Amino acid sequence: MELYCGDCLDLIDDLADNSVDIVYTDAPYIPPQHSSTLTKYKKSLSEMGILESFYKRFLEKIDRVLKDDGILLLFCNSDSYPMFYIHLFPFVKKMRCFVWDKISCSLGYTFRHQHEMILCGERMNMKPIKCGTGDIFKYKVVKANTKDHPAQKPTDLHVHVLQNIVTSDRVVLDPFMGTGSIGLACKELGCKYIGMELEPEYFKLAETKLIHQV
Repeated sequence: MELYCGDCLDLIDDLADNSVDIVYTDAPYIPPQHSSTLTKYKKSLSEMGILESFYKRFLEKIDRVLKDDGILLLFCNSDSYPMFYIHLFPFVKKMRCFVWDKISCSLGYTFRHQHEMILCGERMNMKPIKCGTGDIFKYKVVKANTKDHPAQKPTDLHVHVLQNIVTSDRVVLDPFMGTGSIGLACKELGCKYIGMELEPEYFKLAETKLIHQV
């Protein structure tokens, strides 16, 4: 298990060519703020443009380290899905989309989001270890009073995704590690893990979970 604190755009440069089997990460995304005010809408478009430029650079760097038969999995929502899809498409042979059904939704007006998506790009046709697994995964969200990161996903969800594609000799890269939920799944499954996190506070929490706790 290798953990690094810093900007993933810099840290990825230190990885060898064709050294990663799977990139599985919960990358930050800023969905447009649906607002009746034009000012806020313009701001959201500006933010998305900045984010789009960042991910274009990110995927170009991932292209170098990901193996020819590698798999890339990115969390997204209905707002960020088109951006991720457009920029990921040139680097892979096949695209899939998995759905995380959160079972319940938050309170509020109109239709509330009850799901997120996992965009899956394959450089070769995926050969799952387990057969017969559907593409909708039902797991409850992490309760707010137990979260140590605002975007924290349940570890069981990550185990569900990874157990179909990883073996002990495969290397999983998580460039946006947060507090280490994907790392915990890799630890449980016994595969190799490389985690990167920009924020020192979150990095220390991940390090405690993944390295110091038995």
